[in-house]
Amino acid sequence: MGGDAGSPQLAVEYAPVREALADREATAFVHVGTSDDAILRYLARASGLDGELGMCVTPEQAMLFAPDSPDGAREAFPGDRVLPGGGDVPTGERVAVALEDLGREGSVLAPRSIPHDAALYLEGRGFEVASTSVVEDARVAKTDAERLRVRSVQMAADAAVERARAVLRESERHGGGDGHGHGHAGDEAEVEPADDHLAFEGMALTTERLRREVATELAGAGVDPGVVAVGAGVDATPRSDAALRPGEPVVVALAPRDRDGYHGRVVRTLVVDGDGGWTRRAQLAADGAVDAALAELEPSVDLAAVEREGAAEVSAYGFDDPASTFDAHGVGLARRERPLDGDETVREGAVVALDATVSGPDGVVRVADLAVVTDDGAEGLGTASRSLSP
Repeated sequence: MGGDAGSPQLAVEYAPVREALADREATAFVHVGTSDDAILRYLARASGLDGELGMCVTPEQAMLFAPDSPDGAREAFPGDRVLPGGGDVPTGERVAVALEDLGREGSVLAPRSIPHDAALYLEGRGFEVASTSVVEDARVAKTDAERLRVRSVQMAADAAVERARAVLRESERHGGGDGHGHGHAGDEAEVEPADDHLAFEGMALTTERLRREVATELAGAGVDPGVVAVGAGVDATPRSDAALRPGEPVVVALAPRDRDGYHGRVVRTLVVDGDGGWTRRAQLAADGAVDAALAELEPSVDLAAVEREGAAEVSAYGFDDPASTFDAHGVGLARRERPLDGDETVREGAVVALDATVSGPDGVVRVADLAVVTDDGAEGLGTASRSLSP
């Protein structure tokens, strides 16, 4: 079974799928995709498999179609049979033929994301394809083992934020100026902002260098860095390459994942040689928004109510620009998953990201953490410091 050594094995409960088959009088559930597909990661525990995969669940058995190495797939697959996939025969056709060979007929259920060609192969064999969200529904509430996966990768994400802090803390200012990235009349040494920058280990520190440092920390902890984004004076992006400057908010946004595909999520904002001002007020607003939303989060609450609570806290600090936002959404085998819609009711066991963005005159300040919904509220999973100062 895939997963970190010493962690509980990740079983899959196929009962909800089979209940959906019975309720809809369908003969099978079918999906086709790659191991990056969250539905296949969940049903097949297929994170380590390459190529196009197929998944089929009938009332009697669960089957995985895996290319190249069916024997390797059997080690992780919690279902009943692993059959060859890929090659010259499209996976969708292989699934359709297998259902025919089993004597199955009638309608099959599939997620909306099933590839069009796979649906056509099924229809060509006489099966009617109907959409279902049963797997997405089942994935909302995480099991104890799944929550442990999220906690583990979140610990690695928090450690990576601390690595970013250390790099910024050890950086030196080059170029003079007033210590805040801007020259002003009356300063002892006026410089253009572009000349005022941070250097780490003798070289200019850029968003790209900081991303590499953070990604290395994540890889060293045994997790896939996933999305590592850094912004200098602007929101974080995964491809920027801008110099980091004193007094400028640096946004570090991370969404790593473990070998089973479970994601973490943390966002922090750091300022070297900051003077307070709007960034300090923005940090208080972002901190307060995440904490207020966490206090609102509980089973049966609408996700929109959680977002309203966070947004109200941001506005209470005077940040009412449309660019200042608060977002809440589920996290698991996908970076963004249910609960997603504002009118969706939050369920016990869900893992939710709480993300505040506060827009100011010289950039943005962001704070985001994960929380798991418990029977009577929610528990924050983040441990990384929220201090602006590295």
